[in-house]
Amino acid sequence: MSLPLPPDLQQFADRQIASGKYTSLDEMMLAGLRILAEQEQIYQGRFEELRRELLLGVLEAEQGELLDAASEIEAMRQRLRQRHSGA
Repeated sequence: MSLPLPPDLQQFADRQIASGKYTSLDEMMLAGLRILAEQEQIYQGRFEELRRELLLGVLEAEQGELLDAASEIEAMRQRLRQRHSGA
């Protein structure tokens, strides 16, 4: 594989290969693609988790299971004050 790299990335690749961490630029590129694939899987998993939480929130709101925002914010502030005061 022949891929022109910007000078800073070429220097980085050269250092990685010289250190023995990778044997070639091809090996480095494969490692990088694997990391990108793993990150994409993590992102998709988190996205689906957030989507489920959002749908659950919508369902609860439709059923009238809502919290009063002002009361909840004040309760959070009180908990933070207690933490900071060492109580």
